[in-house]
Amino acid sequence: MATGRTHRLIPSARLAPGEVLELTIGAEAALAFRTPDGRCLVTAAHCPHMGNYMPNGLAPGEPLSRLLLHDQLLCPYHGWRFDGDGRCTGIPPGQRVPQKVQRGEPVLRHWQVREADGWITVDPGDTAAE
Repeated sequence: MATGRTHRLIPSARLAPGEVLELTIGAEAALAFRTPDGRCLVTAAHCPHMGNYMPNGLAPGEPLSRLLLHDQLLCPYHGWRFDGDGRCTGIPPGQRVPQKVQRGEPVLRHWQVREADGWITVDPGDTAAE
């Protein structure tokens, strides 16, 4: 539920297209990323599939940008892919597909992003998919 409060995350210039940054919103780990077409998106950093912290699935020294596949986040643990609205857009063959995913509902928590005055901001209470 939106609270009307805004939380400044980072200056817009710090997030280039194709880049992923780790952030904290309140007490929750989050990932901010900018798609190749310039949209800024912010999602939870823990995959809803098994709760893994997605950056930990990368090899040591591998950049966070490896979590981004075009305009989607890729969980390196089991290959699930998510769009910026929290919907799962791909699950590798052989894995069970949850009903919410089958219905196209958001399963990854995400925040509505606003960019203004050189800042990327979110409303900490404006989230979806629990």
